[in-house]
Amino acid sequence: MTEKKHVPFPKETKAYTCANCGAVALDANNICKVEGMGTKSDWCGIKGSKPPKHCHNKVNNVRWQCRNCGLTAVNPELLCEPEKLKLSQ
Repeated sequence: MTEKKHVPFPKETKAYTCANCGAVALDANNICKVEGMGTKSDWCGIKGSKPPKHCHNKVNNVRWQCRNCGLTAVNPELLCEPEKLKLSQ
């Protein structure tokens, strides 16, 4: 069996940001409080300021974190170097 190679989305990919936890997602329904929409180039490579945490409303607690910048995302394709994030409750 061959391992899947991670292919990040281009920098012009649009995504929604959650005001509660700072995670980004391709679909606004996967975050609980939409703060706005931006493109991947708005955050890619910039160190995240919010520590990763669970979703307040438990909308989507499966999260990925970029090993490069620390940003969290619901979709790993939005990150350059994603790793599955294990959060303690």
